[in-house]
Amino acid sequence: MNNKILKSLAFSSLILCNSVAAADCRDVSQIIAKQLEDNYVIENTATKISKLMRSKQFLSDCSRLESAEDIAEFMTLELNKIANDKHLSVVYDPQWVSELKAYRSSAQTEAFADSRVMETPTDNYGFKKIEMLDGNIGYLDIRMFSDSHLGGETLENAMKFLQHSDGIIIDLRNNFGGSPFMVTSLASYFFDLNTVHLSTFEQRENGVLTQTQDWTSPYVPGPRFKDTPLYILTSSNSASAAEGFSYAMQSLTRATIVGEVTAGAAHASSAEIVNNDYILTLPSTRPVDPRTNDNWERKGVKPNIETSSDNALNVAYAEVLNFLIKSKGSNLSLHQWVYPLVKANSNQYQPSQNDIDQIIGTYGKRKVFQKNGKLFYQYLDDTAFEIELLDKEVIVFKAFTEARLQVIYKDKQATALKMLSFGEDGREFQRTM
Repeated sequence: MNNKILKSLAFSSLILCNSVAAADCRDVSQIIAKQLEDNYVIENTATKISKLMRSKQFLSDCSRLESAEDIAEFMTLELNKIANDKHLSVVYDPQWVSELKAYRSSAQTEAFADSRVMETPTDNYGFKKIEMLDGNIGYLDIRMFSDSHLGGETLENAMKFLQHSDGIIIDLRNNFGGSPFMVTSLASYFFDLNTVHLSTFEQRENGVLTQTQDWTSPYVPGPRFKDTPLYILTSSNSASAAEGFSYAMQSLTRATIVGEVTAGAAHASSAEIVNNDYILTLPSTRPVDPRTNDNWERKGVKPNIETSSDNALNVAYAEVLNFLIKSKGSNLSLHQWVYPLVKANSNQYQPSQNDIDQIIGTYGKRKVFQKNGKLFYQYLDDTAFEIELLDKEVIVFKAFTEARLQVIYKDKQATALKMLSFGEDGREFQRTM
C-alpha cells in the first residue's frame, strides 16, 4: 500500500473520529445541561454549569478530543471548575448503562433490596467493635451506617452495653457512610427529650427545591448520654454519613472531633443515564447545617484536635480522661490512675539509649538494669521483671498492670523511683548508685 493511500486512510479516520467526538459533545452536552439545570441541588450553580455546557467554546474544545473517555474526563473537569463537587462526574461506560437499565426494572430492584437485607447482618449492620476501656471509657467502632430499621436493635444493644461509661469514644475512621436515618438514631442518644435540629436536607427535582428537616428523636430505646463526654475519631477516609454525624455533633458543641480532616463528601448523588454510552452522577440532594448554613462538601470536617488517624484513639482516650479528671467525677481516682499510661501512649514516645541510661542504677534494695537489649526491675535476688519505659517518667511492668513505677527527676537527673499501686499511697526509693 503506497504512502498516498495510507495518508488518505489516516486523514479519513481523523475526520470520522472528530465527527463522532463533535456529535457526542453536542448531544451529550445538551442532555446533561438539561439534567443539571432541572435537578442539580444548588440552583445558581446549576444555571452556571448548564450555560457553560451550551457555550460555543465548551463544545469547540470538546469536539477536538479523540475518545469517549477523554470527552467524559473533559466534561467532569470543566463542570467542577464551577461546581467543585466530588459527586458530580460524567462517565463513559456502556456496560454500566446496560446493567443500570436492567437493574431498574422492578423485579431487579426488589431482588437487590431483598439481598441487602440478607447481607448486612453478616457485617453486624456496621457495628464492628464495642468494649469498655480502662478508666471506664466506652469505645464503639462503627464501619457503616445501616438503615435504622435494620440495625436499630444492634444500636440499642450497643448503647445498653455503654450505659455506665464515664466517657464515650465513637470510632468513624473506617466509616465510608450509609444511611442518614441511622445518623439520627445514634445522635438522639446524646441529647435529652427536647428535640434538636441536626440538619436540613435540600433536594431539587424538575426545578423544584424541597427541604426536609432532620431532628433528634424525643424517644430512644435504652439509656441516654446527654451529659457523657463524647469524642469522635475521624480519618481522611471518613465520608458521607460519617461526616454528617461528626459535622452536626461538632456544630452543636456536643462532641470533640479527634483525628484527620474527613473526605469532604456531603452531596448525595444518583446515577442518571445520558444515552447508551454515558452516565451522569448527579448530586440532587445536600445537607445544610442550620447553624453554619453550610456543609462539608470538598472541605471535609476539620477536627477539634488534629492528629494522625493511627494515633487518634490514644489522643482521644487521653483527652476524655483529662476532661473527667478536671471535672472531678465519682471515679476520679480511677481516671487519675489510668491517665498517665494513656497520655504516655498518645505521645508516641520512643525511648533513646540516653533515656534508658538515666534510670539504670540501684535504688536501695532495688535495681534497674539492661540485658540483651531489654530493661528489667529486680528486688534483691527475687525474679527480675521486664519493664517498659512509656515516657521519661512512666515505667510499666510487662507481666502485670496492678503496679507501675514513676521516675523522679531533679536537675534532669533520675534521683528516685516511686512504686505506684491503684488505691494505695506511693512508696519512694531513693537512688543509691
